[in-house]
Amino acid sequence: MAKYIKTNDKKIIVFSGLNNHSDFKQFNPTSAGFIRFETDVAGDINCVCYGSSLSLQMDSDQLEDTMLANMQIMGNIF
Repeated sequence: MAKYIKTNDKKIIVFSGLNNHSDFKQFNPTSAGFIRFETDVAGDINCVCYGSSLSLQMDSDQLEDTMLANMQIMGNIF
C-alpha cells in the first residue's frame, strides 16, 4: 500500500506505506492519504487517491489529488 501527500504548491509525493505521513511534514502538506494504481479497460494506468492520514490528522482531497497525481505521475491529462 502506497501513501502520498500533496504539498502547498500542489505537488504529489508518493512513498511507502511503511512510512508515516508525518515523516513528510517538512513539505507542508495540505492533504494526505493513500494512492493506488489501476489499469482501465483500455490498458491505461491511472492513480486513485483516497482516505486520510492519522499521523497528520488530514484528509485527502480525493478529486483534486487524483487529478494531480494522474497528471504528474502518469502524464495523463483529463
